[in-house]
Amino acid sequence: MRKFIGVLMILILCVPVLIAADADVSADSVSVYSGASAGKAGRALDRQNVLEISLEEFLGSRSVRTGSDGIATAIIVDEKVKNAVEKLLDKSDYTIIEGSVLARNSDYDRVTYSFIWEQYGFEIEFAFEKADKLLLAEIEKVYGDDAWLYGELMRSYDDNYVIRVFKAENLIDPEEDKIDFIEAMISATVIGSTFQPLLGIHDGLGVLDDLGLAVARSDVIESDDYIEYRRYESNSEELQSFMHTINGMSGDFIDNLYSSVASISKKHSEDNKILLPEDFFSMREGDNTDFAFFYYDILKRNGYQVKFVVIDSGSGELYSTVFFREKGTDLWGIIDGNTLERETAENWRRLPALVFTASVQYFEPDLEDIIAKGKIDLPLPSAWNSSLY
Repeated sequence: MRKFIGVLMILILCVPVLIAADADVSADSVSVYSGASAGKAGRALDRQNVLEISLEEFLGSRSVRTGSDGIATAIIVDEKVKNAVEKLLDKSDYTIIEGSVLARNSDYDRVTYSFIWEQYGFEIEFAFEKADKLLLAEIEKVYGDDAWLYGELMRSYDDNYVIRVFKAENLIDPEEDKIDFIEAMISATVIGSTFQPLLGIHDGLGVLDDLGLAVARSDVIESDDYIEYRRYESNSEELQSFMHTINGMSGDFIDNLYSSVASISKKHSEDNKILLPEDFFSMREGDNTDFAFFYYDILKRNGYQVKFVVIDSGSGELYSTVFFREKGTDLWGIIDGNTLERETAENWRRLPALVFTASVQYFEPDLEDIIAKGKIDLPLPSAWNSSLY
């Protein structure tokens, strides 16, 4: 498997779509019921005996094909995961997810997908499918006497998909080039949803559950307007999902951005500690400078012409704000933690004075310096500019 990964990674360097998304899995092992039965679509009658496999054990196993028909399981994957996989592989056969690989294959008479979790040497090849007659019969056998529960479970399987395994890890007998049913269940449970409604099917790890974040990121970074002027140090998928959400709202992007940030964030007094936009988004609070820096970051990434400006009003206190140019016009506006003013002036250099309705001094700080130091250093007097009212 290691050789395969090396070859695949070389291929991926030529692929235009590179997605970064964290497989945020808190568990360090995967569990299945040891009595899982192929004749019952993987359902175990005895839920007392659990087989637990540490994720580290996958490093000592090999990925082995299960055969041309694969191995059917009753392990559910949410419809959103299937849609996300298809979206991510819409324009490319490969994509990278935080060092792991998701690929689309055509080795069989159906579309299958490979997921290689490089961190643990885990590889599975699988297909999404609807519940077959065997599984539906098993559901009716277990829940048929309770109309409400039976209906709820059937809706769950109707709305979502189950996993058919075409390649899995040979964890039980590593010397064998054969996959037992329980080994197929183990691999499927790694990617299966964290809640499995059918009695006798163990809950999954849900490693693919957050692929929706990767889809949102793909949509954002592939936009013609997107500018990645610097890399986020954290929360990149969450922030790009946030941008995706704002872009998807009806109405104006800036109005929606301002109202959304105001509704999820708290403002406190100036503390002379500047948060990175990703930290502000995580903490959901900051002073006016933090709000301004966040707006600067989001607007710049979405193709707006922006200026981060520090104003000396003459009162002894400095005021940080952001000026942005409206798309399709020559007009500039103002946005920060205190205000949003649209289409205020044609010349942005007039805006500092308009903020305070008086002649003021201002300068544009070096944002790289702010990021490195976490504060704004005042420049020499010669670096200040005058904004006449």
